[in-house]
Amino acid sequence: MLLSASACGGRGGASARLRANPPRTVTRETGQRRPPLAVVEREGDPRGAIAAAVTMEGIAAERGAVPAVALAALVEARLLARGVDASAAGGWGGWRLSALVASPSQAVQVVDGMREAMLAPVVGDEAALAAVARKVSALSRRRLPDRALVGVAQCTGEAFGTGSDAVPEVDELERWRRASLGLGRVSFASAGDAALADATAQALVRAPAWPGSMPATTDSPAGDARAVVYDASGELLPGAARIVITVRTATPEQAVAAAPALGDALGPLASRLAALDAPARVRSVVATAHADGGCVAATFDVAARELTTDVASRVAIAAALARQELSVELADTTASPDFGRDLAARAADPREAAERAAWWTLAGRRAAEGDELRTALTVGLAAPRDATAPGAAQTAEELRSEIDRATIAWHAPAVESRIRVERGQGEVWILVASTCGVLAEAASDAGAGAAVALAAASRARSTGGDASVEPYVTGDGVGVLAHGPAHMGESSSAQARRLADLAARALMADPPDPERIIEARTALLVRAGAVESRALGTLGDALAPGHPSWIEPFGTEFGLASASEEAIVLRSSALRAGPLRVAILANSDAAQAEAAVRAVDRWVARHPGETRTCPPLTTPVTPHPGTYAVDVPPGAPSEALLALPLAPSDDGARVAALWTAAALDGPDGLLAHALGAAPGDAPDSALARGWSAALLGAPRSPALVVRLTSSDASLDAAVAQTRGLLDRLRQGAVKDADRSRAGLALGRAAFAASLDPRARVFELWRSEPGTPPPARPRSSAPGESGPSQAPSLEALRAFAASSLLDEALVIVAARPPRLDPSGHSFSAHPTLLDRHARTRERR
Repeated sequence: MLLSASACGGRGGASARLRANPPRTVTRETGQRRPPLAVVEREGDPRGAIAAAVTMEGIAAERGAVPAVALAALVEARLLARGVDASAAGGWGGWRLSALVASPSQAVQVVDGMREAMLAPVVGDEAALAAVARKVSALSRRRLPDRALVGVAQCTGEAFGTGSDAVPEVDELERWRRASLGLGRVSFASAGDAALADATAQALVRAPAWPGSMPATTDSPAGDARAVVYDASGELLPGAARIVITVRTATPEQAVAAAPALGDALGPLASRLAALDAPARVRSVVATAHADGGCVAATFDVAARELTTDVASRVAIAAALARQELSVELADTTASPDFGRDLAARAADPREAAERAAWWTLAGRRAAEGDELRTALTVGLAAPRDATAPGAAQTAEELRSEIDRATIAWHAPAVESRIRVERGQGEVWILVASTCGVLAEAASDAGAGAAVALAAASRARSTGGDASVEPYVTGDGVGVLAHGPAHMGESSSAQARRLADLAARALMADPPDPERIIEARTALLVRAGAVESRALGTLGDALAPGHPSWIEPFGTEFGLASASEEAIVLRSSALRAGPLRVAILANSDAAQAEAAVRAVDRWVARHPGETRTCPPLTTPVTPHPGTYAVDVPPGAPSEALLALPLAPSDDGARVAALWTAAALDGPDGLLAHALGAAPGDAPDSALARGWSAALLGAPRSPALVVRLTSSDASLDAAVAQTRGLLDRLRQGAVKDADRSRAGLALGRAAFAASLDPRARVFELWRSEPGTPPPARPRSSAPGESGPSQAPSLEALRAFAASSLLDEALVIVAARPPRLDPSGHSFSAHPTLLDRHARTRERR
């Protein structure tokens, strides 16, 4: 049986990150025409151990595990007859032998006994043949479920019968012995102190030379052929499926080092399979070292309850995903040439340490075909209880066709990418988000997408170590941003993959955690209860009726309170199923960025022939001009929002609105002068404590929005002055000085944003495909003229004349309730823009 690293649905097996200063495992000289000796130097065991390993690969492959099991039984029985308490076990492709020893002198006796037991010819009347017959008969009762699994057994080295497990004749057993027990196929190992190693080496040196043997070659499938499908009825519960993938690697170290990550119950493979429409469970991952490379066998089960419909498609998607994940993980795995020997040194039992060291001495690299992986896929389907099983050939062909389609789908990129390389930066920044944003949210679930983003970011932070993870929530994007420095000794590509896995897995694979959903919704409800958020939510209801989160993407109190946990989980699924985009600010080179893109793409679930699109709007969204009231607690500052909606498809209007907002904004802007708050105005003349202007709601419901904060007594006057200012601008009051000041303000803002990698990755994510990546705007430095693509003064005036219309205004007033003469409070505000309200009534 081949020595392996196994991981069965959990953390286990051999780790590629071994501790520093491992115990010493060395090869000792034994002279010419003697088997090699691997020495594991260790102290503390009450006894040491001697082991031998034999590879049977290429010998009587048609008999499966019988040759190895028979020879292991023969040698073990011979040693027991000599008084050597040894244990031997055979499997498919090899066998191993070990014994505990109490002293160097006993080690010499064991080595001499092993040599004689191996090299003595088989004779017809020896007692050891009874043990051979007994072990082979036991093997025949441990049958492979189907001949289709022969390749899997060859990979794992497990001892299974195949139906051709007859007890070998004496001459047949002797042929196997002569062919296998010679130089190149046998190795020895000791585990213990230096005296034990010296005695073992001397025993091999003093003994006569060993015979030669035929070279070891692996008789394994070519790989990458179409899937083998078999009837697993009886092996599995009715209606269930089992997927087994074997991957041959160029080196054994590559296979064994990758096994723990592949078998990790919380690892990428298990998480991606669990996120499928028909989840698959990792049953086992076994990695083995062979004479000409390594092999990984991964087994996955799909329960019958997941296969009530679309059986072939669902099994094919899981199989294609698993095959891709194994290939990617193995391709990304690197291990030292001493990896196997270091594993041997870490065994707890000295016999296991010696067996591992002996076997890894025989393990080697595949001589031909380079470093490519050879993959084979086997699928077992159990007939359902309540259906007549279809013809096996028809079922197999259908499944193979679906696997081919699913494989193509998994190889096709499913995520848009935007890449920029900024060499020398301290961190890599990766933003993964749905390009649908909050498009599908209605008033009843406004904020569900934000809850998904917050919950995903929280989950990622819990496992991200020193990486920073943040939710990304805007009108046009909902996702996760991850960034962080490289770890000590970590390559640039590994850094990018780690951060990409962190962000993409949290958003696109791990199911939303109920506790984190509650946590996220609670935080968003607190935010939505603030005065500014309540006002924005009301503004959203007016500018985009039925879709308030187009203006306030973090949601409203009503939407967050109404959306159930199930609704948030469904929103998560909808975001995963729609178009996705990743933006990467790499700090090394393009290869680093491409590694991040591939890592993100791995997490995107897909189906053959699917088209990823955002949901269409069933009805047009038309703004509702008017005045709206929001109550705030007594004593809280009052504020008002004045919004002028724009046509979503008018790019020119949005640019002009951005410049108009910049002209209105600032301590010396048009609003400051209109409100009596500009430099030079009397200190007590200001009608507002704060003011700002911005373009909100892009891209689906853009609007030029002015925000005013003041005392309740001054709010009406501040709104009236602002309306008057907008009316003057509509009549052509925009001046060239206003345009210049706006350009400078926008230039300063752009320059400040360009210094922040967070703003740069946001800009990169929003950029159009095929356009040059955004660069730091030289013309936007403080004191310069601002962005080069500036609207003319005539364009600004034309925009004001067509868009700053009083009848289009949406006004939200947030102020404490007023008292009527009887002392009762009421929420209406009849004094605020009465003319505007009467105009609305006439309409």
